Amino acid sequence: MTRLSLLLSTALLAAIAWPTEAEPVPSQEVRIDRDAMGVPHVFGETSAAVLFGAGYAEAQDRLADMEMSRRRALGRTAELLGPSAVASDIISRDRMLAPAELLRMYHALAPEYQRMMQAYVDGVNRAIAEIEQDSAHRTPYEFTRWGVKPEHWSLLDYLAMVAAFPRDREGNELQNLAFLNAMVARYGEKTGRAIFDDLVPASDPDSPTAIPAGEDLAPARPMPRATYLTLDTGIAGSPAPPPATSTQDHSRCLVIGPQRSASGKVLMLESTADGPEIHLHGGGFDSSGFTGPAWGVPIMGRGPHHGWLVTSGMSDSTDYFAEKLDPRNPYRYWFDGRWRSMTRQQETIRVKGAAPVGHEVAQTVHGSIISWDKANGIAYSARFAERGHELDNWVGVVEMQRARSLREFEAKGIAQLSTDFGVCYGDEQGNIGFWETGLQPERSPQADPRLPTPGTGEYEWQGFLPLDERPHMLNPKQGYIHAWNSKPTTWSREGDEGRFGATFRTWLGNRLGAASHGTTLLDMADYNRQIWSAYGARDRTQTSPDFFAPYLRAAAQSAHDPEISEAVRLMTAWNGLYEDRDGDGAYDNPGLTLFRAWLQIAPDMIFSDDIGAWWNTIDAKRYLKYQSGFLLRAMQGEGAGRPVGFDYFDGRPRDTVIADTIRQTIEETRKRFVGKPMDAWRTPIFWKYFTDQPDEPGRPSLPDDDERSTTTWARLGLGPKIVPLNGGEEWTGLMELGSSPPVLYSVTEAGGQDQFVDPSGHGTSHLTDQVMMHVDGRFKPIEMDPAAVARDRASSVRLTYRPSKE
Repeated sequence: MTRLSLLLSTALLAAIAWPTEAEPVPSQEVRIDRDAMGVPHVFGETSAAVLFGAGYAEAQDRLADMEMSRRRALGRTAELLGPSAVASDIISRDRMLAPAELLRMYHALAPEYQRMMQAYVDGVNRAIAEIEQDSAHRTPYEFTRWGVKPEHWSLLDYLAMVAAFPRDREGNELQNLAFLNAMVARYGEKTGRAIFDDLVPASDPDSPTAIPAGEDLAPARPMPRATYLTLDTGIAGSPAPPPATSTQDHSRCLVIGPQRSASGKVLMLESTADGPEIHLHGGGFDSSGFTGPAWGVPIMGRGPHHGWLVTSGMSDSTDYFAEKLDPRNPYRYWFDGRWRSMTRQQETIRVKGAAPVGHEVAQTVHGSIISWDKANGIAYSARFAERGHELDNWVGVVEMQRARSLREFEAKGIAQLSTDFGVCYGDEQGNIGFWETGLQPERSPQADPRLPTPGTGEYEWQGFLPLDERPHMLNPKQGYIHAWNSKPTTWSREGDEGRFGATFRTWLGNRLGAASHGTTLLDMADYNRQIWSAYGARDRTQTSPDFFAPYLRAAAQSAHDPEISEAVRLMTAWNGLYEDRDGDGAYDNPGLTLFRAWLQIAPDMIFSDDIGAWWNTIDAKRYLKYQSGFLLRAMQGEGAGRPVGFDYFDGRPRDTVIADTIRQTIEETRKRFVGKPMDAWRTPIFWKYFTDQPDEPGRPSLPDDDERSTTTWARLGLGPKIVPLNGGEEWTGLMELGSSPPVLYSVTEAGGQDQFVDPSGHGTSHLTDQVMMHVDGRFKPIEMDPAAVARDRASSVRLTYRPSKE
């Protein structure tokens, strides 16, 4: 029997019922009020009743999204999407926890949490039962397109989904290893390693950090250094990269402390991916915010007295281990002085429109094998720090919102999180704080986490940092906090998953925070508009021309070329924002056109002859891109915080080389604007497409936009297929702590709260009612005061929750 079939087995489902109680559990009443924008406000007497209502409401709004999340966690998306989804399902099968492990974690939770999780599943199934009673009208359109009916959820389904969040925590050690091997083969070990350190630094001291220098309350640690193992310790060879996954780690928070706000209250701003919204009241909950498909509780948002914002953290909590294979049997590996056998499990992935695909899950003491290099006797396994503690994240999120004090927030919420997040906090007492959370490995001093770690036992993790030694700060002197998947501290490593550099996308938010004074909620909305307009969420190769201005101007002065001088004048006059204030369909400043082109042409000209396309392809799988930071370091020379160790100018004067890149930029850009003067080289605005249709003439999408996605409503013509791209993330929330009554202001790009489309292709009134609000940067209020909710509700339903006892 496969693990997948075990997930659905009747015997196991019987084993996961809650503990027997002496008296029957009484029925519980739940009320769900929806406001004018369709956001559900769930009221109940107990936490289980509230979660029952949450499951019911979310299934009404987003059952198709929830079904895809469920199948993604179980490795079953190919059943709906066909062969294109097999690679994703293989990753899920490799990482999926066995039912016994899920049950171990579940039964270790306090009974209240167990009841809440079961209640959420019961709420989802209540909504699915109503669909079954009127499938011709209530079945979400996506199910008819997939050719399946909604399946009732098991508790194990839900546990697997919670355990899979977030699922896209990739290591990049194999890509790094391929680069190192290529450079060593070309230049020899000393120079090859120097180039590797340039492009994949253990730490770039010029990288901005979420926690300013001197503010970290954790004990000081030395700056990371490069540590090399010899290439004969099991990290050479030519490993195949694991299947690529889609990662959208673009959560961002900006917190303004009371000394910088007009009201003397904390102001908080958050932007992240799409997801439904919900307000929970009762059973210890009084919170409102953004949640994910099949999560149930707000992942980030506010309570009546505090707010909490969550970004994906960038401390390196994943390692790939190079397993030395037995030459006589590739399923045996050397560990701790002896050969050991891998555990192996055969999986069958059913594929829509194609034959089933077999996949073998093989595991070592470190984790699942994600790549084989049998020719060199190596297999690579992935070890995740949170493995075995995944359900703790759900508990931590629950308690972060139910906390009634800063002390509770940290002790009951932050302390429970097993995954690496960057959490921002503010409260009505005026406190602001930041924590880099999760189980953070203490590695062997000889291991280099940029590269696969030899898995023979000599370089094992040595435990995890205690809670008080993880990066965190409270009430920084600068009076604000800005984090955007940022490097947490100066002593944090980079070069594996996170890559930053001086040009990192937090540049504008930090400038706005540092300049803030007498700030209001309206100012915060404008800060958000400006940050959106810098395109850091959509194109991570972009940055401000300010960083390069001294070197561009010096090159222009040395070149004595009027065209170069004009190009530099335009580039350095651009403020880094993509703005069309006159509404003529083109961005206002021609410097934008030139700088965008230069950021691609300059590194290609400077680096390609020495390292090929690696300056670009090294980041092919990474969400965060380093190329502009690498380019700046090369230009800074000895002035860089970490000077490069190789002469990429090939002995030529820096100004001459830079002048050549500007000249080439002019020539390439002129081809797009034949016959026009340079100050008329204005780029047409980019458009956001909600379908995968080809770009319309004159309405280009952002090149290589990895955030582009399709929506059911756009494909069916139920809303606009394209809108002007404002550069922003999907969901944004805004709040002022201490305001009475408490209100959360928010907007979502994906359309609206209720994404239900019926089988005939008709949508709800809330399907696309926020599309243009998002384009314009307008926010809607989500009231939290029960009286205000009741006064303004557009609809209300009452349910009776009868706790199940499977």
